[in-house]
Amino acid sequence: MVRILIISDIHLWSLPGEHDQYYPIRRKMLDDISDYTEAMGCINHIFISGDIANKGDKAEYEKARSFIRELCFRCQCPEHEVYVVPGNHDKNFNAPHCGIRHLIHAGLSNDTTDADTFLCDILQNDIESANLLYAPFKEYHTFASTFDSIEPLMAKCLDEKDKKYDSLTHKMYVKYPLSQIGEYQINLYGINSALISDWYDIDDNNKGHKLFVPKLAYNIDAPIEGSINILMMHHPLSRIKKGAEIQEVLDRKFQIQIFGHLHKPASDDNNAVHILSGAFQPPVDGDKSEYFSVYNILELEKRESDSLNVQLYVEKYNKDTFEHLDQESKIFKVKLKKRHPNRWLTKKEGVKMETLNLPDGVTLREVRFTFLQSPKVVKIMKDFGIYDSNMSLSANSVHFLKTMEETNRLSELWKKLKE
Repeated sequence: MVRILIISDIHLWSLPGEHDQYYPIRRKMLDDISDYTEAMGCINHIFISGDIANKGDKAEYEKARSFIRELCFRCQCPEHEVYVVPGNHDKNFNAPHCGIRHLIHAGLSNDTTDADTFLCDILQNDIESANLLYAPFKEYHTFASTFDSIEPLMAKCLDEKDKKYDSLTHKMYVKYPLSQIGEYQINLYGINSALISDWYDIDDNNKGHKLFVPKLAYNIDAPIEGSINILMMHHPLSRIKKGAEIQEVLDRKFQIQIFGHLHKPASDDNNAVHILSGAFQPPVDGDKSEYFSVYNILELEKRESDSLNVQLYVEKYNKDTFEHLDQESKIFKVKLKKRHPNRWLTKKEGVKMETLNLPDGVTLREVRFTFLQSPKVVKIMKDFGIYDSNMSLSANSVHFLKTMEETNRLSELWKKLKE
C-alpha cells in the first residue's frame, strides 16, 4: 500500500503563533496525523497543491519549511518525498513591471487569442517577456528548489543569464517517479496553473478573467501503460480557459488528478478520479460559514491484477479536533492498463535496464534532495570540477545534478554527501 498526504491552501502568514489564528489547527493536525501513522503506517509521500504562502514573501516560506519539517517527522515521511506546485498566493503580484505583466495576462486570457501560439512566440522571440511572467514566483522558486520541485522553464527564466529558449530542456511541467505498486510505476506530474494569475482572476461569482494553462504544460507525453499517473495543479479546470477541452486530454493521461484553490473538498470519478483537496487554512475574509479546514489522505492498493483501489479520507477540523468528513471520504476503483508485450523479445531474452549504480534503498530523489540541502553545495560542485562562477547557485545546482546523472557519477556524489 502507498499512503499519500494531500494538503492545499495553507496560506501561511509570517506571524508568531500567538497572533496566528490557524496555529492551533496546525498543531491539532500534527497530532492527528501522528495518530494516523501510529495506527495505519507511515506516509510515503506528501503533496502540497499550491497556496503555500499568503503573498509570496520569503518569511512565509521560511515558516512553511519549519511546518513541513515537523509534518514529515510526525508522519514518518522523508523530507525528500515532499512535492509542491504553486498557487496564486505563491506569487508576489507587486513584483516589478506588474503593469506590463497584466497586459500580457490579458492577451493570454482573452477568448479570441490563440494563446498557445502567442506564448510560443514569446518564448522563441521575446524571452524577456517570459521572464516577466515568472518574476512574481521568485521566492516560491527558491523555496521549491530546496525540495527538488523545480519547473525547468521557471528555473531558466529566474536563474539563467542565457536568453535562449530550448523546447527540449525548458519544460513547463515537472515529473517525479514515485514508488511502485506491483509492476505499476507511480508517476506524479506537477503543473503551474497560476502563470497569469493576478488581482483580476475569476472568482466564485464568475467575475474576472480565466487562467491559462498552455499545451506546453498539459499536452505532454504521459503513457499510462504500466503506470499510475497522478496530476497535481492548483486551479480546477472550471477556472481555466478552455478547461473542458483540457479535461478531455488530462483524463486520457492521468488516472488521478488533484486540485486545490476552491477551499471546499469534493471528488468524483468521471473518466478519472478528480480530487478537490479543500483548504487547510481557508481565508478569513468574506463569508466564513461555507469554508472549513481539511486535509486528505490517499491510500493506493492494487487488489486485482488490473485495478487499483483508491481510498480517499477527508479529515475536517471541528471544535478543536479532526473528524472524518463522511460524505467526501470515498473509495474509487481505477482500471489499470498493463504494459504491452515487446514483440521483439523472445522468452529467453531479457530487457537490459539502465541502473543508477546507487546503494540499495537509496533513490535518485534522495540524492538530489540531500545535495540541495547540504551547506557545502558550492564546495561539492567545485570538488567535482562542475561549477561556473558566472551562473547562479540554483542554475549551477541544476546543471551539476544533470551532469552527475548523465555521467553515472551519482554513487560518487552520495559518498561525498555522507562524508
